[in-house]
Amino acid sequence: MRKDKQDTAEQERDFQRHLRYLGLDSAEQYKEWCVEHGFSKTLYKTGNQRHRECSVARQVRAKQVLLSKKKRSGNVLEMLTGICEGRLDLENINPPHLARLAFALKNPRNRKLYQRRADRQSLLRLIEHLYRVRAKFFDDSGPVLNGAYPRCVTYLEALAMLARYASHWLRPVEDWKPSTHNAQRQFASLARHLLSKYDDVPRFFDSVWFGEDDKLANQHRYWYIRVARGENIRRCDLPIDYTKKMAHHFRRAPQDASIIQALRWGQVHGLGGDEPLARALFGTRLGESFDNEAFWITVIRWLIEHPMLDRQHVGPIVDYLQNQRFEPQPVDVVQGDPPARAAPQPNLTMRGRTPDALLRQVDQWHGLLRQVQACQVRRWQPSGIREFEFVEGAEHGNRKTWTIRELIGSRALVDEGRRMKHCVASYVSSCAQGRCSIWAMEVESREGRQKSLTLEIRNRTLCQARGKLNRLPTDKERQIFTRWTAEAGLRVASFV
Repeated sequence: MRKDKQDTAEQERDFQRHLRYLGLDSAEQYKEWCVEHGFSKTLYKTGNQRHRECSVARQVRAKQVLLSKKKRSGNVLEMLTGICEGRLDLENINPPHLARLAFALKNPRNRKLYQRRADRQSLLRLIEHLYRVRAKFFDDSGPVLNGAYPRCVTYLEALAMLARYASHWLRPVEDWKPSTHNAQRQFASLARHLLSKYDDVPRFFDSVWFGEDDKLANQHRYWYIRVARGENIRRCDLPIDYTKKMAHHFRRAPQDASIIQALRWGQVHGLGGDEPLARALFGTRLGESFDNEAFWITVIRWLIEHPMLDRQHVGPIVDYLQNQRFEPQPVDVVQGDPPARAAPQPNLTMRGRTPDALLRQVDQWHGLLRQVQACQVRRWQPSGIREFEFVEGAEHGNRKTWTIRELIGSRALVDEGRRMKHCVASYVSSCAQGRCSIWAMEVESREGRQKSLTLEIRNRTLCQARGKLNRLPTDKERQIFTRWTAEAGLRVASFV
């Protein structure tokens, strides 16, 4: 009798587990489910019978998931169609990346894109075909770029930029199909299919489609089109003089370089420089613009003439020269006149300078800079990037706590520069104006807390990482800040 009760209880437990697997709540629901799918209404069945029922349940769930995906896909395509046709208001668009596309199309700054119906039709044509071939452009992702522009847009916004240049397309978009599952490679292939005559456009050129709709980015897009058609970069309206040798090296710039950095790469190699110098310049203002080029070309030539100068000094030297020749400084006020401002050495040249003398002047400037900045207390708003803490090691004696925190005041920058013996105090104005943010990496162990690195973030890209006396990061330090950038959604420039 006891054995029969045990068997009945075991059957009931098996039946309840089977119900849960099928997603049902009661015996009545189970009977209805069995009738619907062609099974017997008997409650207690053999293992093989239940196995067949479970197999059918899995197939039903798979179909439901597929239908759900198709429904969501249809909704997204319908919404994208409404955005391209201008039928939807921003308030009615829920996914943020679709709202960004709608805003880009209706932004008053993009007047041409908003007013030209042909641009919207070209974008709709792009989207409908790319949706058909299941391209990877329809989520909220964007490529990993080097911070070449103020912000990196999503693939959808980059497609809108491609649509603006539909009159330059060489082939119909309907002939393109993806040959890889990588979204960045898919976009590179699509852009070359539409615009490239010989399919040999350098990979770094792809960044031009992911910038703001401003004059500089649009100029770079026209360069892309001309180079894609086989023209030499020298025939474009470049802001600097360019030789055949420079143009040759330009095409061999690193894949993750911005257009300006690629031009610098070609310039440095064309003048006889090497890769370490070119990469050192990437992290300076010379990797961002060509302002005051007549002076900076003499600096580049001087650096090339002194190849034994440690390239870790290039950044501090550029900062010093910029400050002395071009940065306005407060001077004594003449009675009755408004305050005058002038650079300390507006006529500074590189003629006759030696590396040793210049490095001494840089060190003296660092000391004076710390004194001046210490007297001018300034604070600014945090960048919004989250700080970082990582505990390494399980045992108390071996435990290390790594932290990365933002410096949001002139005193903090001065203290950082004094303790690390570098020129980070010169970044007060840039930080206050929001052009960059400075971060201190420290490590705490049983020996106490120690300074590790000073980091610069610009356009959500880690573009400088220096230790004491401008030393380069160690492998361990690279592992730590790479972990932080991954968690914070930042990029790391290849030259760091």
